[in-house]
Amino acid sequence: MFNRIARFVKNISFILLSLQGKFLQKRLIKRMGYKPNSSVKGCTIDLKKEANEANTEKLNNEVKAVLKRCNNNPQEILKFIQEHKTNVYFIKYGTKIFKLLKEEEGFIGERKGFKALILNLLTTKKFKFKTDAMFILNDDELDIYNIIHYFHKWNAYKNGLGGFDEKSQKLLKRFNSKNEDDIISRLSLTDIALLKEAIARDVQSINFVVQYSKETAGARNALEKLKSDDGANI
Repeated sequence: MFNRIARFVKNISFILLSLQGKFLQKRLIKRMGYKPNSSVKGCTIDLKKEANEANTEKLNNEVKAVLKRCNNNPQEILKFIQEHKTNVYFIKYGTKIFKLLKEEEGFIGERKGFKALILNLLTTKKFKFKTDAMFILNDDELDIYNIIHYFHKWNAYKNGLGGFDEKSQKLLKRFNSKNEDDIISRLSLTDIALLKEAIARDVQSINFVVQYSKETAGARNALEKLKSDDGANI
């Protein structure tokens, strides 16, 4: 019974993540008022071109290789991250704290200033106004879809892709805010380019989770079919 409930919860989480990716892309078109290959004030924003330039296929293959090595186990994935010099922290009441700091659970790039001080006090107990990139997670059950989502973004960061600096993330949060419909008209070309990077990273990681889930589900179904096939039991 417990396993059935756990699978149901994971399926709900996967559906929400998939919808998030589609919603982000729709909002991109609605808020910026362009088709994927059009321009905004002289700045071309093309997610497909961006994906090619970032060599997404190579990144995705690297992520898949690690996930396979870790058997899609959240704990093993987090262990791999720590072994590659990125600290992972679990905090209580994380949802409320993330909301106050205007951050999201998972991978957080370098931060400076007062926010960095709070993050340091919560994680390392040190009085510092600058943080290294880190993972901060709620102190509860790990969801594999969310962990893969965070892990993909972390790999993109490790591969030198943009969109994870504090300013880009602030722009992304403003872009996602329902109260900021006129944000684009007030952005410089530089800020639009930063926003483009942040959006691309989010969309790429969500698309990866959706596609990877379909691939692994298909493999599981094929294996179950082989097991149930009389011809496989020779």
